[in-house]
Amino acid sequence: MTGLLDVSSYVPACVLALDDVGRVLGQGGGRGTRRVANYDEDTTTMGVEAARLLAAQSLAAARSLWFASTAPAYGIKTNAAAIHAALGFDAGVGAYDAGGSLRSGLGAVRSAWIDGGVAVLSDMWSGMPGSDDERNGGDAAVACAFGDDDSAIARIDSWTSFTMELQERWAAPGADSFQSWDDRFGAEAIAEVAPAVAAALASVTPSTLVVSSANPRAAAALASLGAGAYVPVLDGVGFAGVADVGLKLIAALVRASAGQRIALLIAGDGLEMIVLTVTNRIGEWQARRSANAANARPDVAVQYGNYLTWRGRLHRQLPRRPEPQQPAAPPSHRNVGWKFGLVASRCAACGTVHTPPEMRCRGCGSNESQESLPLRDTGATVVTFTVDNLAYTPAPPLILAVVDFGNGARSSFEVADTAAGGIAIGDEVEMVFRRITSVGGVHNYFWKVRPVTK
Repeated sequence: MTGLLDVSSYVPACVLALDDVGRVLGQGGGRGTRRVANYDEDTTTMGVEAARLLAAQSLAAARSLWFASTAPAYGIKTNAAAIHAALGFDAGVGAYDAGGSLRSGLGAVRSAWIDGGVAVLSDMWSGMPGSDDERNGGDAAVACAFGDDDSAIARIDSWTSFTMELQERWAAPGADSFQSWDDRFGAEAIAEVAPAVAAALASVTPSTLVVSSANPRAAAALASLGAGAYVPVLDGVGFAGVADVGLKLIAALVRASAGQRIALLIAGDGLEMIVLTVTNRIGEWQARRSANAANARPDVAVQYGNYLTWRGRLHRQLPRRPEPQQPAAPPSHRNVGWKFGLVASRCAACGTVHTPPEMRCRGCGSNESQESLPLRDTGATVVTFTVDNLAYTPAPPLILAVVDFGNGARSSFEVADTAAGGIAIGDEVEMVFRRITSVGGVHNYFWKVRPVTK
């Protein structure tokens, strides 16, 4: 068994005001906000962004990659393979998907824990329009890296399972939302194991109790079992499916100190209890986490009608432009290094940089070997840009920018999470992994740029 080396998260910039739901439907809604994925985001792209925030040494040491979601972008095809390619992992690192249920997230974490790998938990939690699950849900991703205990920020001391067969929340394959029974049913079922859980908690006396459940009644009941323990609450995000427990674990680790114990209670088709002990390396992780938090991005307001359209629940007239073609598999495979990993090439003879990579140098004509030049983690500057009101996009207008990476590389990319007027020549931008189009069930993944918050 291995320790938790690092954990990171990605929360989309888009925010849905819940009172807008009530205005559109005449029911539901409420106060506050929830986080939603943008039109060009899905559980794969969010998973990439969460994993990119892990420490470089944690990614380099990964023996395997495990992906879990209740809303995977693909069936049959391995979603983890796209994340694997975007992170630039070696082909010898295995990549696996772990089912499509809440418990699949625990399966991914357990597999990565045993194997010394990385678990990526990413979800878009979507109940029926106007439902409590829609109002209380949220979209987010978490990545956890496991490895040598001596380098861990926390050690897993015990893992206890209470498995049940419950018809609490379900969906048919291919459904765009799920259904549920009254929350009282799930809370009563969880109460059956409450005495055993209370006894187990009393034996470890945790300083923090992390409770993750799609059922608010069950969550409240479980939280009451940890007398005197701090229970982290996430405001404005919502229950994030398989990623929820990871977000709350991060909230607990941010204020933890060495030697403290954290107990995780995750309800879903039963209950899982995981007990961790924080190590003296937690301070290093907290400092790095604080530095990343300082670069928080501004919120992007989303109207409920657009949210429903992006989720495929509201069919509307999109811009009447020629729709993009389905990307072909052979060229995508041949260019996987550029398309997924954003790896350019640099001529070994004259140093000319090619974006995308070239076999023959355009600068000197040399056929000598080209050196790999990864750009995904390299900052860039906007050289020029255009706002296109005619190009096909689910969220017009389309903004395109030519950016310079400062190392000889220059290329054009779409601009993400930014409205017209939100970008200027000279702005610093960062790379983000997004879905360019989806045609015929094939997702065309590539990179976009996003202005860096100053």
